[in-house]
Amino acid sequence: MKIRIYYEDTDAGGVVYHTNYIKYCERARSEKFFANNFTFDESGYFLVTKLDAKFIKPAKLGDIIEVKTKIALMKKASCTLEQTIYRDEEKLFVANITVAYMSNGKLSKIPEEKLSIFTRT
Repeated sequence: MKIRIYYEDTDAGGVVYHTNYIKYCERARSEKFFANNFTFDESGYFLVTKLDAKFIKPAKLGDIIEVKTKIALMKKASCTLEQTIYRDEEKLFVANITVAYMSNGKLSKIPEEKLSIFTRT
């Protein structure tokens, strides 16, 4: 998913504010769900349980960045996604984000059709 950096995303120096990288990752995950008609309700949803982030280089006002998502680790009821943000081919940020699958308020096995959302391009 490509995102343009606007003034509202940056600090006074025109550098992307650190929490926005996490927002961009969330937005990219959400767009994958929307593109695959995933419904967000009590019957099934993903919940972030762990996040490990590394800030490599700053994105700046006017940049067009791209968030790429892939599965790094798969378990029955959770998976860890590696989400990397690039400016052209330059790596700016990488996060390993663990999401657990919840159904009716309880940790549940991830249905294959939900998991396949992360493997589709």
